[in-house]
Parts: sequence; C-alpha cells; structure tokens
Amino acid sequence: MPNATVMFLLAGLLGAPPPAEGPARIWRDQTGQQEVEADLLDYNGEQVWLRRIDNRIFVVRPEELSRADQEFLEAEAKRRVGAAATAAPAGCETIRYGPPRKLAELADQRIDESSGLACSRRRPGVFWTHNDSGDDARLYAFDRRGRLLRTVQLPGVHTYDVEDLASLTLDGKPYLLVGDTGNNGLAAEVQILYLIEEPPLDPAQREGEGSGDGTADGPSGGGSAGAGGGAGVIEATIAQVIYLSYEDDHRDCEGLAVDPTTKTILLVTKERATRSYVYALPWPESDPKKVATARQIATLEVPPVTALDVSPDGRRAVVLTYGDAYEFSRAEGEDWKTAFSRPGRWLPMPRRRQGESICYGPDGRTLYLTSEQLPTPLWEVPVAAGEPK
Repeated sequence: MPNATVMFLLAGLLGAPPPAEGPARIWRDQTGQQEVEADLLDYNGEQVWLRRIDNRIFVVRPEELSRADQEFLEAEAKRRVGAAATAAPAGCETIRYGPPRKLAELADQRIDESSGLACSRRRPGVFWTHNDSGDDARLYAFDRRGRLLRTVQLPGVHTYDVEDLASLTLDGKPYLLVGDTGNNGLAAEVQILYLIEEPPLDPAQREGEGSGDGTADGPSGGGSAGAGGGAGVIEATIAQVIYLSYEDDHRDCEGLAVDPTTKTILLVTKERATRSYVYALPWPESDPKKVATARQIATLEVPPVTALDVSPDGRRAVVLTYGDAYEFSRAEGEDWKTAFSRPGRWLPMPRRRQGESICYGPDGRTLYLTSEQLPTPLWEVPVAAGEPK
C-alpha cells in the first residue's frame, strides 16, 4: 500500500465535490511534512478511513500516520468499544461469532462496486448484489463460489444511486427490495424503493450456459467475465414502487432493511459525523401518486453507516460501517425504537477495501459481506464452533 504521503497526494487528484460540514482535524504523516485536514470516518485497527473537507474519502494504515495521530486513534478505539454493549440485554439472544473466512472472489468483473448484498429467500447458497451509482438498473445473482448465475434488469427503471438491497418473504412469496436512496449532495427530496419478485434461478446453471430463459446480451450489456461467455439477461417483475421522504430533512441513506414480522422498512442514514439516524416506515399501500414519510426513531453514535440488515425472525439488526459492524437486538414485545436506543454490540469484521454491504444468511445468524473495488470478495462470518445452530 502507498505510504501516507502518496495517499494524501492521490486524494488531491480525485476531484472536489461540495465541501463537507462538521468537525475535522489536521492529520500528519510520520515525517510531519505532509498534512491534510479531514474528519475520521472509521478505524478498525488496520485501516483508517478519512474524509477531507472537500468530501473525498481515502484510506491509510495507522502506522503511516504521526505518533500523535496514532495515539488519537487508540483513544478513539477505546472510547467506541467502551460505548458499545458487549452483550444483548436480558431476553435477547447473543450470538458468538467465529473467525471470518473468505469464501470467494466474484468472477464477474462488472461487479466492481458491490454496494448492497442480500441472501436469496428462494435458493440457499445464492446471493444478490448490485453496483453503486453508475451502473444500469440491474442486479446480479451469484453463488458461494463467486460464480455469476444471472443478471436481472429492472425494466423501464433509471436508477440514480442504489445503495442497499434487502431480501424478504411477504405472504409466503420471496421478494427483493432495491433502495435507490443515495443522496450525497442532499438535493433529492424524494427517494425510491423498488419491490421485485425474486426470480427463480437454478444454482447449478451459470450465465452463458444456455439456459434459454433470457435474451443474449451485447458486449456492453451483460457479458459474464469468467462465467461462461455470452450472458442471458432476464427482466424483473416489479411488484411495487415506493416513494419516500424523511420527516425532518433531506437524507443520504446507505442502510436499508425490512422487518418481515411487522412489514416495517428500516433506513439508517449516512452522516458526516460519528452518528447516524434510524427511520422507520410502515409498509405503505401501493399508490404511485403518494410519497410515504419515514419517521425518525433513534440516533446511533457510530461511524458513518454503509449497510443494514434485519434477521429473518425480526429480532436482530446489523449495522455496518466501513470497518466493523454493530448488532442491535430486541426482546420479545420490544419495538425497534427501544432496541436502537441501547448501544449496539460491537462486531469486528474482516478487513475490506471499502465495505458497504452486509446481510444475514438464511439461518438468520451467519453474516456475509462483500466490498467495493476489484477483486470483489465474498466473506462469511460464521457462528462459533459449539454454538447452537
């Protein structure tokens, strides 16, 4: 990895969005000759995510920074761990997780900014993902070995900044909820969710192997690098389009999940400080002319949130940051406002370049993650040996 001086210089070549608001400090490299004004986004012991005052994000290793900066990071890490509960409250299950393991790297090179992840509710061992802004309105299905199974297009949809994806079962039928909720410039007043029926897939058959269930894609459309040549693309069936706004302000949201037990949509915003806001939205009726209002239910004192998921039983929610994650549990009869009012249980996550996706597996206990930037890894955080399955 380049040293801090190189990282500072590279960060200056990446363009400049509107300035970020909020506190910042001066960071220096080990020589003391290079410095940058930035606020701390996240720190996982091995990597430091910094955001300059022009809103550019870059990553350095702590040992590349000055001793004063390293001491600041150590103090900040202790503060965050101390603020996070080490166990769920009485009446909530506490899962003991084992060491993370890397299952695969995704074969298809088009998946270069995996920003959302969901496990299939139709087929165990199948996952769904999508790219961050800049891709077409499409999803990718792949297996535990990283092999692409199918590309699914959302017909007639032009997405702006898809940031997260949730899988769920409603009335016995599997669905995917796609969140076009990114709003970096905070200009968009209304955001859009797309509910689609999860397409049936055969995990034993990969793209380009002649399934006959799609049309051939052109060179720029759906070719499957490393997955067998000319790819077929199928169109999703859009069951509902949900327009939403937030009750108090325009928000940038990268965390989306659904509690299937109450049909409540949960959203966690990404802020420019070490806090994020949780909003709840009861499932709205299908009305293309109506904008539903998400209500704020909690404030989380955690680094900027990049993903969210809820376990299938609706008892736990995992909130991801660039580095680690925090798990929030609720006891029988508790609502999410109560659950999120307590500090989350800190969960160390594997080192990723830019982690923006997480999901529970079908068992509601195992965790899975991908990361932006190629090669795209698939990580599994299993339940520890000896724990009940």
